[in-house]
Amino acid sequence: MKPAKTFLLLTALLLQNIFLFPQTGDKTQLALTDQSGNLRVRFSYSGNVSQVPINGRIIVGFQKDLRKSVNPDIFDPQPAFAMDVKDWKPGETVVMDCFNAVRQKHELDALDGWYAVQAIMVTGHNTRILTDAIFRQGDIAVTNKNIVYVDKGKMCMPLDLLFNLTPGPPVFKETETVRKVSIRSELLTQFYGEEDSLLAAVILPASYQKDEDRVYPTVYIFGGWGASIYSGLGFQQKRYGMSGYGNEKIFVIVNHECRSGFHNFCSSETNGPREETFFGELLPYIEKEYRVNRDPRTRFLAGQSSGAWAALWLLVNYPDRFGGAYAGSPDPVDFTEFVGTNIYEDGANMYFDREGVEKRLPNLRINQSDSTDRGLAVRDLVAIDRLAGWGEQMYSFDATFSRCIPGGGPTHLFDWETGVVDPSVAATWDSYDLSLKITHLDKYHKQALQSKIHIYVNEYDLFDLDEAVKCFRDILDRERIDADIQLFPSTGHDVWTDDLRKEMHHRMDSTLKAIEQ
Repeated sequence: MKPAKTFLLLTALLLQNIFLFPQTGDKTQLALTDQSGNLRVRFSYSGNVSQVPINGRIIVGFQKDLRKSVNPDIFDPQPAFAMDVKDWKPGETVVMDCFNAVRQKHELDALDGWYAVQAIMVTGHNTRILTDAIFRQGDIAVTNKNIVYVDKGKMCMPLDLLFNLTPGPPVFKETETVRKVSIRSELLTQFYGEEDSLLAAVILPASYQKDEDRVYPTVYIFGGWGASIYSGLGFQQKRYGMSGYGNEKIFVIVNHECRSGFHNFCSSETNGPREETFFGELLPYIEKEYRVNRDPRTRFLAGQSSGAWAALWLLVNYPDRFGGAYAGSPDPVDFTEFVGTNIYEDGANMYFDREGVEKRLPNLRINQSDSTDRGLAVRDLVAIDRLAGWGEQMYSFDATFSRCIPGGGPTHLFDWETGVVDPSVAATWDSYDLSLKITHLDKYHKQALQSKIHIYVNEYDLFDLDEAVKCFRDILDRERIDADIQLFPSTGHDVWTDDLRKEMHHRMDSTLKAIEQ
């Protein structure tokens, strides 16, 4: 679980022309507002975006700090607005009335001063607007970055934004020890009715080219929210100690991002046969193309946040196919503690408790030095989902755990406006509740899980994920399944320290040594 970083990659890849209006400009020229004073933004698109009418979603962001990218982000709440467009023809303009648009934060009259403004548009639901779009050429358009003056919700000049820039295809730099894997997925192509593939990065040990008779254990890595093989590859290598720690291993960094969020290799009505793609397509390819030990006991899983949940899901469901899973700060593993809510409880509400007090994440404070900051409201955490419309954290949960609406997307666990949980949807989530999964395992599977579960989380996790881990620990204890559950007396979401990397590799190596004896 991790907040979206909307334009971080865009600003690195796209040319941003900045038009700076002089501060001495005539502020009496109030432009593109209606008689009620509502702020409006007018959009058009150039011919290189599309020659035919398009459907899509537009997000426009305002950034007070002109040095930063225009980046809807829960850690830096700035005004942002969204709208859908349908059958938008070339040459036509569309106008966003910000008063009636979907908002991330702020009342219009709170916009006062100089702002950087930029918009992004995705033309189709097969691409995520905030993260995934950067990796799918042709589905995205952005405007230039503009600097404008806003006077209490009104602007000193008309704001016309032209969509005319699209990113180039992502670049993956292969080396002798870093390889890209791209496999056409027959299963996903059949499911979606269009071409789809599996992506991964294989990190080979230094000795791989020298010792051609040697086979290696494998570690499948599932990154946290927003992770991709196209960004932060070096960071992932460091986080999991891919060199200099323990015995050499082959690491497979798996892309588990999809059009609806992160599928976590969990099969669902919305995301398709993801478990089948792992065992029937990805794993056979890796074990055919690379010199890996095919003994399932030498095959490990590791991940962070959403990726940690993926690692646990695969292990709990298929314990005899892996030597263990190492999960850092996993997404909720017990739905009686789903971001502070027991989703099965009568009258459950994600935003308010029974006394009507707004639920907050006390460890996720925007201003750590402000003693009055009581933490981010859960409602504001979901603001990114409301803004994007699809493909962000809560939508991703729905796409993984919920039934699919015929001809549409997944049913929502709760109303994004009110926070009210739909009990009929919550009842369908129990099949994916890892705590409940454990209680339903037969004797064989429980035995196969012994000493294979390793979970690490801070006691003051930013998203309160430690509470669900504690519930999961209690279930494991009750079912007499030996597990390594560690809660560190720290605040934060990232648990991966040098000591933890050493411990993880030591435990893996101990498992491998026991197999050899």
